Amino acid sequence: MSYQMLRDIIAARPKSFAFIAFLALLALTVTLYLSLWQQPELEKAQMQWFAKRQALAKGEMVGDATRYHNGVRDLELFRKRLPLKKDFASVLGRIYDTARNNSLSMKGVALRPANLKGEEGKGIFSYGVTFTLTGRYAGVKSFLADLARYPEMVTVDSVTLANTSQTEEAVSLSVQLTAYLKTEGA
Repeated sequence: MSYQMLRDIIAARPKSFAFIAFLALLALTVTLYLSLWQQPELEKAQMQWFAKRQALAKGEMVGDATRYHNGVRDLELFRKRLPLKKDFASVLGRIYDTARNNSLSMKGVALRPANLKGEEGKGIFSYGVTFTLTGRYAGVKSFLADLARYPEMVTVDSVTLANTSQTEEAVSLSVQLTAYLKTEGA
């Protein structure tokens, strides 16, 4: 078959050869797409899937259903730990009793009430509480440890420790807390 015969065949059937050339170009394009983009993406997705399955089997990661149930449980625990707004005086009383039990004297309590903004703060009220304690260092340390174990939602925002005497083991502790409370309608 010579070059001239091939040219004559192509000239006799140009539409057929144009269609064959189009199919060859389409096959080449699809092959390049699959090998250069689709295959690496598939391998990447498979590696991520196998890593997630392995982490789930080892207990490093939890499934969606478990995450949902843990979230519902945590939200219920959060709601349980929020005292009512009318019980704020008892929360302050517990803080005062804790200070007294650790041989600390409390001076100057300042309160700053504030509603939380947004949908997540609906029905939740907070009080910023600032006070100063004086006493021995061991009592201050014990007070902070007791405060961390409170069942109510009380967060320690800021702590400032100062030595009030050069000759005695007396320290002054300034504490800023935030106490979170439920409003009566929540």
